[in-house]
Amino acid sequence: MIKNPVIPIFASLLGLLAFWFGTESREGDLVGNLVPELIGFCLEGIFFVGIFTWLQERKDRERKGELKQSLAGAMGFTCQLINGCLGPGDQITLSSDDNWTRQARTNGRALADLLKHLRAAPLDVSADQITAIQQLLLTRISTLDSLLSVSAQLSHAHLSAYNMILTEIHKISEHHYFDATELKASFTNLLRLLVSFNNEPI
Repeated sequence: MIKNPVIPIFASLLGLLAFWFGTESREGDLVGNLVPELIGFCLEGIFFVGIFTWLQERKDRERKGELKQSLAGAMGFTCQLINGCLGPGDQITLSSDDNWTRQARTNGRALADLLKHLRAAPLDVSADQITAIQQLLLTRISTLDSLLSVSAQLSHAHLSAYNMILTEIHKISEHHYFDATELKASFTNLLRLLVSFNNEPI
């Protein structure tokens, strides 16, 4: 939707001039009258401003789409971690030409399946494995934190959603988990937030 206020102004002026000229003009008024020229000026303004505005908005949407895909893709490694914590029979197997980064970027079917499996199945992790997962997440936190400003370029909703994702990652990496059940709850929240982030319209 074109939001440039210049176009409604041109359109209103065009309608006003056309109405005035149609009701007030008499035979012979067309010659030497500036109103038809003003009407043509308004038409040109609507056309050129509309075209340039549409091109700019399309460029902005494409840029925001790329930013959104990059942010979601940065979460791909957490999806791989979560999938690896499930039992062998509950893990999601991706095709050879697919990966979790792509699934996170596209909000793919495997991402929804992973959330479903995580809710239904127990985590198969030991205390040492939980510590290793936390240490791995800690190595990624600075990169993920730096992307917060990028999410602000999308919309307030994306900023809020990404901030909640970061909060959950910080919690997972720093919280002392007594058992895998607690970690499962945090992983479930993280996946749910990721899906919510991907579903936010630009």
